[in-house]
Amino acid sequence: MSALSDVRDIIRGVVASIFGFGGRLIARGILMIFAGHIFGIEALGYLGQVAAISEITAAICVMGLKRGLLDMLSFESESFRSLERRIMEALGVTLFISVIAAFILSCVWWLIFPGNILLISILALAVPLITFTDVTLTATKYKRIIRWDVLARCCWEPWTFLLAALLFWKLGLGAQGLLYAYICSLFASALCAFVGTSKVFGWVKIWTSNPSLKSWPQIITKSLPIAITDIGIMALRRIDLVVLSFFVGAEGVGLYYMAQQVVTVPHKIGAMFEPMLSPVIASLHNKEKTSQIRDNLVSVCRWVFTVQFAITIPLAVFSGYVMGVFGPEFLVGGTVLIVMLIAELIDGSFLNVETALVYKKPKIPPTLLILAIIIEVILIAVFSKLWGVEGAAFGFLLTMICLTSLRLFMLKKHLKINVLSLGYLHPLIAGCIMALAMICVAYFAPA
Repeated sequence: MSALSDVRDIIRGVVASIFGFGGRLIARGILMIFAGHIFGIEALGYLGQVAAISEITAAICVMGLKRGLLDMLSFESESFRSLERRIMEALGVTLFISVIAAFILSCVWWLIFPGNILLISILALAVPLITFTDVTLTATKYKRIIRWDVLARCCWEPWTFLLAALLFWKLGLGAQGLLYAYICSLFASALCAFVGTSKVFGWVKIWTSNPSLKSWPQIITKSLPIAITDIGIMALRRIDLVVLSFFVGAEGVGLYYMAQQVVTVPHKIGAMFEPMLSPVIASLHNKEKTSQIRDNLVSVCRWVFTVQFAITIPLAVFSGYVMGVFGPEFLVGGTVLIVMLIAELIDGSFLNVETALVYKKPKIPPTLLILAIIIEVILIAVFSKLWGVEGAAFGFLLTMICLTSLRLFMLKKHLKINVLSLGYLHPLIAGCIMALAMICVAYFAPA
């Protein structure tokens, strides 16, 4: 495909993601406001713990196939081999591992929710559902079809979460209703992914593709470097909740988790490019077109920074008011939100450079992420003990600064790609002027 075609596919994916993200944002915003006022900060803390542990475990089970499968399918296509067979083999090995992981994870749920057998049994479904959704949606994205990813993650999942939470609240299930609603949302996204894969490939062709168990070791070996990277990315964004829970309890975790939900808004800007950028870069990598990879990364990073900075500014200036929307218990989280917004701006603006490193130098991203996770755990443990939730946010910020600096250095050293330029100066100046104007408005506005 031509460079123009690649750019067109990336933009098409972003546009689709924007519309989907709008729906997700509305649903998640209503849910968080509702949950904050009705279920309370402690229930959100438990939800944060469950989501963090489940998603880290699922990332381990997926084994990097959210990106690695794209490269494998590209290779299979170039070799005129069956794509359906590779998809079924990838699904088989990941679901097998996820079922074992879910059984082991039940012990963790027993410690958090002792004696609640029904809830523990329901939570055991989380990891297989996430794993199935990730692998099948990756397969559809290989065909550069983004709508099923958008429908699953931005429509079915968040709106099911909201409606299920309302239903379980009406049924009087209390704080546990939020956890049941979370599992329902995973069911919905998995069902949508199932339908999407059926439309794109056909499940009859996938199931009758004669998969081989002998391919499992090969899949695991080939995807291992990317697996470590993707597990690291997920751990980097979830392990802070786990570490924090040892020092501040469920209420503090709930406050931090709510701030995380708010910063999801600017963070998703960079994530919108990933669904189509990954298959584009995977294809360019196989064709050894480094110059086109550079052009795509330079453009995407600048676009992400500009848009994300514009969204970050009002959220940071009015951080106290923003957190107060979710309930009076969250009013004290203004400082936490500001620090996390800065961290997300630094990370999100240059997050996509990692995709090029994953395909070109697969050993570098996992090494950087392991180092970053070690730094994060140490900083959050120390700062949480000293300053509570604010300390955890500051530890996360320092971690993002270190990781982003290392990624940019490695990209320039090994791929000769430098995404930083004077082009960032104009949005930076415009953003600072906008921030100053908003600060003046906030200061002089009547209370």
